[in-house]
This record gives sequence, C-alpha cells and structure tokens, in this order.
Amino acid sequence: MKCFLKEIKFESKEYAYFKNLTDEVKKAVEKSGVKQGLVVVNSRHTTLTVVIQEISEPNLLKDMLSHALRSVPTDRRASQAKKEGFNSPTADYLHRCQDNPYCNEIDEDYNAPSHIRSMLYGHPSVFIPIQDGKPTLGKYQEIAALEFDGRDGSGKNPVRQRTVQIWIYPVEEIEEL
Repeated sequence: MKCFLKEIKFESKEYAYFKNLTDEVKKAVEKSGVKQGLVVVNSRHTTLTVVIQEISEPNLLKDMLSHALRSVPTDRRASQAKKEGFNSPTADYLHRCQDNPYCNEIDEDYNAPSHIRSMLYGHPSVFIPIQDGKPTLGKYQEIAALEFDGRDGSGKNPVRQRTVQIWIYPVEEIEEL
C-alpha cells in the first residue's frame, strides 16, 4: 500500500499554546490526490499533543489553557514559574530530564507537569477520515498541536524544535454498513 507523508517542523517558543494545523492538513490531503482514506496527524514529542477542537475562538483557547495550567500545577523550580507575571499554581515534582539515562539535552528545566498535561488533554495522534478528497471535520472542528513545554531559549533551556507528521493513507473503496 502506498501512503503519503508530510512533516511540519517549527520552533516552539511559547510555554503553552495551540498551533492550528488544519490548513496544512487540508493542503497535504489535496496535494496527495487521495479521494477516500485516512489522515493521521502525529506528534513526535511527549509534551506536544494533537487535538481536534474549536481552535478559531481565542477566548475558548485561553479558557482551555488556563484550565490545564490550573488543574496541573507547574513545577515551582521550572523557569516558567519564575517569570514575572506567572500566576498559575505551582507544586513539587520528581521528574527532570537529567534523571532519565536516555536524556541527552542541556535542558535543566523541570517539566513533569508538561508530560502530565499532554497525557490528560491531548493525544499523540488523531485519525481523520478523508471523503471526496477532504478531511471530514465537523462545523467547528479544527486540528491543532497543543504545546505544554515550549521554551523561549533563555538560560540553559534551548528553544524546542518540534515535528508533526501528516500521514495520508488511501483506501480503494468505502462500503457503508
């Protein structure tokens, strides 16, 4: 079976935010020429998830991010928690990249909450049917990457480089049941 792959690479400089991917997914499906099938949008990171949600309404995005930051407190030792104007709850966590024998990053931040939020509020991948050459989304549904651990490059915390994959799988026929 032949499939198509497009990778979206970007710098992630904000701590927590939504990145709308809908237009890029639609363009990839159109470029592939696939009329019927599946598109899989996949994050290659443990603190960057993929969601299908109402992304175009900025107040809703603020509400969702505010809820996530309040419900899972930020590690009090994290660089984000020490920034002026940071007003979300904080707590102590055990995890730190340097404690993982497979971690080879310079990063000295404490990001356990970013992993927890990612697990609670998003998915590593989402699947969207393709019909008539278009992803089938509901009226308000859009596809977004949801970042919980972006870095602005200050201190020893490098800017995060992120990759989201768009996999497009054609199917020969759809038989309705």
